[in-house]
Amino acid sequence: MSELVARRVGRNGWAVMVALCRKVYADGRLGRCSAADIAERTGLSAYQVARGMAELRERGVIVPVMRRTADGRRAPDRSNFGHVAQYCIAREVWAKVATEPSGSD
Repeated sequence: MSELVARRVGRNGWAVMVALCRKVYADGRLGRCSAADIAERTGLSAYQVARGMAELRERGVIVPVMRRTADGRRAPDRSNFGHVAQYCIAREVWAKVATEPSGSD
């Protein structure tokens, strides 16, 4: 959360990030979550969710997952024809996430 403050993320971005953090994998990838699901969980409208996602991308908090194209080049995942782009938390942001052992050994 301190990284969101440092990057001056607005209220829509905060709400969207909280909803996205429900589905975080160990490597920083975010599970796919529809705009409708985010809107339902946060109380934001579809437009506010879109603005929040755009703000998180612009501020460098999240980035699209890199995929291989049909000809073997690497390209960022993108939305098209009903496909939801997959995002991950940016490496410099993910590096600041404190991971502690569970202590239940």
